[in-house]
Amino acid sequence: MNPFMLFSKRKETTAKNKRRLIYSRKSAAKIASLLFFSVMFLSLLFNVIFFTKYQTIRNSAKASEESVKDQLKQVENSNLLYSDSISVFTEKFLETYLTIPKEEKARQSRTEELSTFFVSSFDIKRVSDLKDFKGERRVVDLQYVDTKHISNREAKVHFKAVYEITEEQKENAKTSKYETDFVVPVTSNGKGFAVYQNPNMIQEDLKTTMSYEGNAPDGEPITSTETKLLESFLYDFFTSFGVSDEKLPFMAEVSGGLKDQTLQDVNVREAVKEGSLYTVRTDVNYQNSETSINDLYSYELKVEKENNKFFITQIE
Repeated sequence: MNPFMLFSKRKETTAKNKRRLIYSRKSAAKIASLLFFSVMFLSLLFNVIFFTKYQTIRNSAKASEESVKDQLKQVENSNLLYSDSISVFTEKFLETYLTIPKEEKARQSRTEELSTFFVSSFDIKRVSDLKDFKGERRVVDLQYVDTKHISNREAKVHFKAVYEITEEQKENAKTSKYETDFVVPVTSNGKGFAVYQNPNMIQEDLKTTMSYEGNAPDGEPITSTETKLLESFLYDFFTSFGVSDEKLPFMAEVSGGLKDQTLQDVNVREAVKEGSLYTVRTDVNYQNSETSINDLYSYELKVEKENNKFFITQIE
């Protein structure tokens, strides 16, 4: 074999291999670049999706947190409006509101103090006009009636008021006494109270004419003989109960009795029994030991009988 031919063939094979190698490297570089940019794109895409979802969850959580805070604040305000302290605040307000001093300097001090009870936007000049009033107004009595809740932020507090107005008239002064109901609109921010508008004045009578029949106690009516025995026992008991003597614990399960009350009479109005347990409704006439006043009191008793002896287990 010709050696030149062998050498020439080897050169041709090497050139083909080089072309294949160059082609393979270019393809690999393109594929690597494509993979790299694909990974980068997917990474950015996932980051955008993650950030968007994270921001959505965060906003949702923040909104929920603010909603819970608002609800808690409303509950807090509601609890304060439903507390007993609202009547204390309103009573103090009415004392200041109804009291009108005679002297001008004292009236200015009243106006300054009164402004602290109202909401900050309230015009204190709208409360009253006293420029033509010569005299004074003073509170005699204030009695809380009830509170009506308009919402979680608003309530109307009802008081009965007794007050006197003394007005100077030419050569003398005239004093008049009034009994009036006042309804005060009150709001709260959860920390305290404020009056949000002028109170209104109404006239309301809580008394009424009505008939009433109480429920009869459960049990069978007792005989006249048992009634007399009960009255004899109750006379001894209420004698001891009126002065809290040493015999009281042996006749009743009570923590203590009265003082300076002298028994005058006992009358059993109604008495029934179930087995050995008696329910007794009785009227008791006591006289105060230091006066001549006689008052009638009504009691309902639970009495047990054992070995022909009575013992009171409950007194109301």
